[in-house]
This record gives sequence, C-alpha cells and structure tokens, in this order.
Amino acid sequence: MRYGHGPERLKAAVVEPVGGHGGMDYYDAGLCEGLSEAGVEVSLYTCDETSTRAAAPYKVRRPYRGIYGEDLAWRRGLRYVRGSVRALLSAKLGRARLAHFHFFHVGPLELFNVLLAKLLGLKVIVTAHDVQSFVERLSVPWMVRATYRAANRIVAHSGVAERELKANLEVPGSKVERIPHGNYLRSIGEVPSKEEARERLGLSCGAPIVLFFGQIKAVKGLDVLLEAMPAVIRDHPEAVLLVAGKVWKDDFRRYEEQIAALGIEDSCVLHIRYIPDSEVAGYYAAADVVALPYRRIYQSGVLLMAMSYAKPVIASDLEGMAEVISDGENGYLFASGDARALARKLSEALSSPEKPGQIGQRALSHVREHYDWSDVGRMTAECYRAALGSKR
Repeated sequence: MRYGHGPERLKAAVVEPVGGHGGMDYYDAGLCEGLSEAGVEVSLYTCDETSTRAAAPYKVRRPYRGIYGEDLAWRRGLRYVRGSVRALLSAKLGRARLAHFHFFHVGPLELFNVLLAKLLGLKVIVTAHDVQSFVERLSVPWMVRATYRAANRIVAHSGVAERELKANLEVPGSKVERIPHGNYLRSIGEVPSKEEARERLGLSCGAPIVLFFGQIKAVKGLDVLLEAMPAVIRDHPEAVLLVAGKVWKDDFRRYEEQIAALGIEDSCVLHIRYIPDSEVAGYYAAADVVALPYRRIYQSGVLLMAMSYAKPVIASDLEGMAEVISDGENGYLFASGDARALARKLSEALSSPEKPGQIGQRALSHVREHYDWSDVGRMTAECYRAALGSKR
C-alpha cells in the first residue's frame, strides 16, 4: 500500500477536546500541520472554543460543544459523550484508520473514547501528556491500565514519561513511542517591543520582570516562587513578579495570603484569568526571565513556549525540564522546591544585562533544532504506520 499524496493517503482523526479552552490549540495546530507535511490526511475533532486559521492544511470539526463552563457536570458529561460519538462516527465514515487521543488523566470519559474507537475498528494512539494525573481524583487506576492496555501505541513526550508507562503501568515497551513535544515557533506572530508590551500591561519600562505564565496548579510551585521573591527584591528592589494565567483545581486565596504574609504586594502583578492567544506575545515580550518552579512535570509546553520567544527560563531540575535545559547554556536549573536556590538563580539572571539575552537566543536555537513540528509530524506518522502494521 502506498502512503503519501494519492487516493490511498493515510487518514487519521486527532481527537482533542480541550483545544482553545485550555491552550491546547497551539499544540493541536503544530501536530496537525506536521502530520499533514508527513503525508497524513488529518481531521481534528475539538471543542467549540477552538479557532483555527483559514488556510490550515487539515480539517477542523467542533463536535464538543458546551462541555466547559458552569453548567451541571452531568450535563457537560453527556455533551462530551455526544461529541465523542459524533467525532468517531465522522472519522469512521470519512475512512480514517486511526484515532489519536490526548490524555492528561484517565477516567470514564477517556476510557469510553478508546473503547468506542476500538468498537468502530479504528486503531488507537494515545499521547500520555501526564502519565499519572497531578490531581489524583481525576484518574481511576483500573481505567488508566485498561485504557493503555487497549491502545495500539502510546506516545510519551519525555524519558520520565516513557519509564513510568513501562514500570508503573506495565505497558509493553513495544507499544511506547518516544516523540517530543513541538516548539511554538509556528504560532508566534508579531511580537511587540518590550517597551510597548510593558506599556500595555501597565508595567514600568525599567523594572526587572519575572514571569510566571500558564495554568495555576498546586504542582507548579507558585508558592516556591513567592517564597523566593523577598530575597530577589533585596538584590533588585524594583523587581516585579508578573503572574498570568487561570487557576485550575487550586485555591488562589492561599497565594494571596502568602503574598500578604511576605509583604510583597507592591512587587506582584496578578492577572488571574485565561490569557487569550492575542495577548500571549505581550506577556513574553514584557518579561526578562520566565520562572517554572514546578514540583512535578513530565514535559512542559510553557517551557517550550518561553524558549520559542527567546526568553531565558529558570526551572526546577526535574527530569522533564533537564532533558531540555542545560544549566547556564540555554536556561537555568535550580533544586526543585528550594526557594533559596531559586532566588539565587533569579538574582544571577537579573544581575547581568547581557547574559539573559544570550541564553534566550541559545534557547531559541535549541528548540528550533530539536523540537520542530515537521520532525514531530514525521515521527508521529511513522508511529501511525507501525500501529497499522505497515513497514513504511
């Protein structure tokens, strides 16, 4: 069988309901474009909050409608099931041979998706973004095992994810494919100057700005960063911590109380909301450094996004971070959970007028070379063909 441009071109359905609701639209676009370049005819099935550019080389359908918001959970759950049925029936009728799911946790809805796809005769690919959920109640252990057992291939974005799949969930090594998360260079449009970005955000043009960006979760260690800030402010009295993102399964009041207890209210700017795509570039343009003090991580889209904006990142020395960052070369690493170590790294980065820019440029070169979506798409297409039993 021939794959590529022609009547027998491989067709696949990427089923990813989060999309524009939670910042996965960047990822979805990069993956689907990379797959299209690799000769796969892709249809993306996502939520009604996702927007895509008109010239996208793949089809976009939005069967997941009304699955987020304040409505009752059971109603949203039924809408999710309806969306999955519509997505997978559409994929089957469109002669797709594979369904590619993306999971951050596994519960009844995720297991339902995989079983329905198998019932319809589709091969199943699962990208395990988080092998074990960072909020334990969201995953059901036996469902996690059943889901990964049923999948034909499982994609891991990092070495630590690959090892946990094999060791903790007993997934056969032959089913696991190591494929990196792509960079964000394709999604970066016009970037404002630092001065313009800071003016829009109401920030001082001369102040050192530390950015904490993305969803606010307990595992992301914002409390560690707050604990580090008094020492940073002693070294750099005008330093400002800019926190931008919405809260997910966490209580932001505890951070507000910590800020008050530390007496750093005047040095913190809090934009606690979802940051739409149109505003993202402004936050990175305004920042001098980006802090990622995570306690747990498998891989980080925010890390690759910051590096794509040529920003120096100061991150916990977790394995998922250390696979990407070489300390002092294309970023900075500190001992996870150690606020004093983080403060020292932040002060070091902010003390040199030239070094952060140099590190940021090396970060950009690194993600351009090693995390290109064309390579990711090619590797994922090879994963698809392996799942189908093809030698090509």
